[in-house]
Amino acid sequence: MAQDQRTTDLNHRLSNDPVAQSLVRPYVEQLLSRQAQIESAVRELIMNESIRNNGDLLSFINLASVVRTADLLQQYDRDYDAFFATIANQLAMQFQERRLCMGLTDPDLYREWVLDYLEFEVLRPQTDVASTFFAKYLQFESVRILQNEQERRWLASAGDDLSDDQPGTDLPVDEEFYWPVLNRDFDIDLTDPEPELLQFAATGRNGEKLKKLLEFIFDNWTTIKDIFNWLSGNLLYDCHPSASARIRLTKEDVPSSLSPSLRREFRYAVSQNGIIMDGKSTRTRIKGKLKLYKRRSNSWAKDRISLAGINYCSLQWNACEEIPWPANGVPFNQAPNHQPFKTTLNQQHPYALTIRDVNREFLTFKLFFNQQVLKTIFLLGSGVCD
Repeated sequence: MAQDQRTTDLNHRLSNDPVAQSLVRPYVEQLLSRQAQIESAVRELIMNESIRNNGDLLSFINLASVVRTADLLQQYDRDYDAFFATIANQLAMQFQERRLCMGLTDPDLYREWVLDYLEFEVLRPQTDVASTFFAKYLQFESVRILQNEQERRWLASAGDDLSDDQPGTDLPVDEEFYWPVLNRDFDIDLTDPEPELLQFAATGRNGEKLKKLLEFIFDNWTTIKDIFNWLSGNLLYDCHPSASARIRLTKEDVPSSLSPSLRREFRYAVSQNGIIMDGKSTRTRIKGKLKLYKRRSNSWAKDRISLAGINYCSLQWNACEEIPWPANGVPFNQAPNHQPFKTTLNQQHPYALTIRDVNREFLTFKLFFNQQVLKTIFLLGSGVCD
């Protein structure tokens, strides 16, 4: 309660401080301008791709259009989130340099309170702004909108600890890339599907319907090139199974050494598995995701300003060609992907990757908080890349 009162008092003083308000005003205008630009771009995207809402089911011309749309929405959302995080950090630094209403407050704690004030009282950024505009203009309730609302209620109902039952786990399409274009039944309509897609759906060994095939594609690929490489090459025989391992969604606290003044929690999942359909598994998927949450004075919230990062390094065996992967025998080291609040990786390799010797071959992930190593995960073997 004492902390609640201190943050409330700071918010009140900053809201009435003329220097503070003169600093925030141009940044508020910049964020609103960026928001308007994205809104206009989303309207243009809907028109260019001839997207329609046919009774709670979005209609696209073909699969390529779906992927283009999902990709642009993700780009716009990430651009907005990164812009917000940048200007919030810049403002917090300016407040701290001028010691605005700071008093004797610990500098690190003061920064946390100021960032909270800027996010929830001043800038008030939208969540998944492009995906939200997309749903609004099509009068469409997407999986993205549904999941955001469930997550909002989950955070609002949390006590001292976030519960384990986080929304969005074990869904038919786990790949969030496609959530803005799918309805609650994870369905979509294609008015003129690509011939390769129709042929594959018609000749699948298990008689898969087009919807099931699309769910499988949406859960495994995010680029149209990779999708059609798979569609045209999946009839190859299954020469060898991939090594599979998985850590389901797990939660841990961010160490106090990385977050000394505020309690934070990170949630992650990592996996490697063969991409199997019709009994064939000649490709391997390596996947990971990381999300950050912070404890406010009386609630939990997404940590939209801190950077979440994830990468992996690996040396495995290409069982089909019986050569190392990578072929030169040097471990592959994926560069970290740092994004505010959440980050993902989802890579497909056209090989059956496996482990013959756990003392030499491996798959290791690293998680990052504000570009500092948060956790190392030895999923297969025990190798480490610098």
